[in-house]
Amino acid sequence: KELPTVLLIHQMDGHEGAWTILPLMRDFSVTYGRNSSWIFFCEEDTRIQVVKLLETLGRFDGSKEWFLGKALHDEESTIIHHYAFAENPTVFKFPDFAAGWALSIPLVNKLAKKLKSEPLKSDFTIDLKHEIALYIWQKGEGPHLTPVPEFCTDDVNVNHCATTFSNFLPLCGEPVKKEDVFVAVKTCQKFHGDRIPVVKQTWETEAALIEYYSDYADISIPTIDLGIPNTDRGHCGKTFAILERFLNGSSPRTPWLVIVDDDTLISIFRLRKLLSCYDPNEPVFLGERYGYGLGTGGYSYITGGGGMVFSRIAVQKLLASKCRCYSMDAPDDMVLGMCFSGLGIPITHSPLFHQARPMDYPKGYLSHQIPVSFHKHWNIDPVKVYFTWLAPNTEESLKGKKVEYNREDL
Repeated sequence: KELPTVLLIHQMDGHEGAWTILPLMRDFSVTYGRNSSWIFFCEEDTRIQVVKLLETLGRFDGSKEWFLGKALHDEESTIIHHYAFAENPTVFKFPDFAAGWALSIPLVNKLAKKLKSEPLKSDFTIDLKHEIALYIWQKGEGPHLTPVPEFCTDDVNVNHCATTFSNFLPLCGEPVKKEDVFVAVKTCQKFHGDRIPVVKQTWETEAALIEYYSDYADISIPTIDLGIPNTDRGHCGKTFAILERFLNGSSPRTPWLVIVDDDTLISIFRLRKLLSCYDPNEPVFLGERYGYGLGTGGYSYITGGGGMVFSRIAVQKLLASKCRCYSMDAPDDMVLGMCFSGLGIPITHSPLFHQARPMDYPKGYLSHQIPVSFHKHWNIDPVKVYFTWLAPNTEESLKGKKVEYNREDL
């Protein structure tokens, strides 16, 4: 009957990989393996009716292995899930973290034991909810996700819900001023003709300060040649040149820098609201977080395609350090992650930034989001995607008003 024990994952473990949850299983097992029945995971914005949650968990036999959640599935196989279950991606279910998900203690103990004998091997952590479900599933030998209707992300049938999720864009004060955000677009000559026109037709007008950085100066756009040749792989040299320019040249007082690709679709309007929640006098590095080698002392990083947001202080601290590209064509986002990790500056994750297209995510997952960005133009009409998902509208600017979107299958 006591109140649940509440843990904040970022306070639990000194190492970088705590957010990936599986490395914490042994701690959970040792600390709670004897006196608890369930571990329930949720996001910061998940609303919980504790009595209803206890009632819901009480329906399941806590002495057995249970993996409970609100089920999501892919409509088609997708790169962010390494094209898993390509023949029929709808068969594999994974939990929507926003609704909360639960593991029974026998399953926690089993996972802890397995992790002790077989450390995690995965190089990359890209979509945690899918990867955790795969790990628990153990190629069919472990439990599947059991869908629980009381774990909700909307408040339509709120009476039967143990959890709900707020789908408002975070707003912690007045939105950051337009002039306080400098946008750097990475491009190259071969994409001037097809990608830059999309930026100009969609989100360019939302940005008060914007520059296009290329390997060729084209005055019609205009682009700036940073003197860095284009590379087919990573763009570390170009990104560090942009950071130097931001600090020392183009915009000496602007508190925020956003670096995007030429095929990133972004809502600067929404980003300005989101940035009201962060202090530009602190080193902030914000976007969609991925992980590399986290089981073996690796690092987290912000994936570049969804947009990388830096406070000026973060850029100053980075450039004051000796951390630089190990080669000009190294992956810029990963090098930045490594550098900030070495400086002890944490990565700030927001699920509103997206490295892929809307069609690459489950519909149920996007339905409770007000996204800030998407990325890539493959097999889509990017202008249509922007105006369906990201364009500001009059309703949205009314404070606190819920926005209904007419979102086609894009």
